[in-house]
Parts: sequence; structure tokens; C-alpha cells
Amino acid sequence: MDAELFLQSLPLFQGVKEGALARLAAESRFRLFPAGALLFRQGEAGATCHIIARGRVRVFVATEDGRELSVRILGPGEIVGEMAVFEDLPRSASVEALEETEALELHRDALLRAVREDSTLALRLLQSLSARLRHATAEAEGLASLTVAERLMRSLEQLAQWAGRSVAGGVQIALPLTQQELASLIGTSRESVNRALARLRRQGRVRLDEGWVILLTPPAPAATAPPRSPGPAPRDGDGPDVS
Repeated sequence: MDAELFLQSLPLFQGVKEGALARLAAESRFRLFPAGALLFRQGEAGATCHIIARGRVRVFVATEDGRELSVRILGPGEIVGEMAVFEDLPRSASVEALEETEALELHRDALLRAVREDSTLALRLLQSLSARLRHATAEAEGLASLTVAERLMRSLEQLAQWAGRSVAGGVQIALPLTQQELASLIGTSRESVNRALARLRRQGRVRLDEGWVILLTPPAPAATAPPRSPGPAPRDGDGPDVS
């Protein structure tokens, strides 16, 4: 895959000067991560960021008691690790490949030089960070106002929108997520996710098939019978005797 052509295909780099883009591409490289491999580890120095070319990754943080809390799942075309690059601080989260993932690695010096050369790229990166902040705010509101089952269903619907494939009766989420990973996505325990999945199954909203989650298509509403046409008006003498 050509790095410059890949960058040109991304909205983040639309309108960036050709020279700046060519130099950035020349100093980047594609890397391949098997499923389960870490792209970054929380707390380590951050000198690079990655743009996902194919595959999907999970961004998560480790809590003081050793639990994992997933922050977000990212896919093709999305950038990850840029906060540490701009802040020159240790990584605030770890990033794990959920499936075999190929990503373009950008070094801090090359990216900052491109930003200085072209303000368009700086604006696009600010817009990207702003979108992340809005997403985080919406997720926090959801955690505060929804039940576990509602939060789980909303998360499953979001996953199905960009990682789903049609199967008989619904949409299968094509990501190998464990119940513990689902729990970390919505800020709860594995036991609570297990109970929420059982409730959603009883409600006919999801099905589990050999570990895969399938969102069931709701049945089509029954057809409404057309209104009956009124009968002919009664003729004189045909109606009831009301005298």
C-alpha cells in the first residue's frame, strides 16, 4: 500500500499541500499487528501515532484496582495515539488490536513539521480531537442516565453499524468481543453484562451464536386491515321503527 495515496484518501488530510503530504508519507511506515497485540501501552513514552488502514483496535485504560475500562473501538481511517504526540506526555491509554490490523505509523517530528507547514492539517486535527471530546461527553451522559441493559444495547447497535454483517434474522457483530470486554465498554462488570444479555435475549432483541452477538431484526408490524366501506343508505321504510 502506498503511504501517500493512503493519506490522500483520508478526510483528515484533504486539502493538505502536496509537498507537506509527500514528506510526511516518506517518513512514515506501515506496520502489521496480529490480534491481541498492543500498539501502545498505557504509561509509556509516546513518540508515534497510528492511522488504521484495516482492522480494528480497542482503546482502554487500567484502573488502580487492575480492571480494564474500554474507552473506544476504532477502525479504518481513524487516528490513534495523537494526544501523546502533541502533549509530549506518557500514553494515557493502551491500544490493542481486536483483529489483525495494519496501520500507518507517523513519527512526532514528521507530523509536527507537517502541521507547521500547512495550517489546514492543524485545523483538521483540532476537529478530530473535538469530535473525540463530544463522543466522550455523550458516553458519560449515557453511563449516568441509562440502565446496564440499555447501555449494552446502545453499544451493540453502535458496533453493528460499522462492524456488522447481515445474517439470517439480524446483524452479527463481526468483532470477537468477550463479555468482559463488553463490560469494559459500558463501565460495568462481566456479571452485569451476563444478566443484561439474558434480559435482551428474553426480549427477543439479541441472540448468541457460538459466542457471536447477533442483533435480531424486529418483526414487521402486522398489516392493518383496510376500513370497511359503509353499506348502502337505508331506503324509506327499511330503517328501524322509532315511532
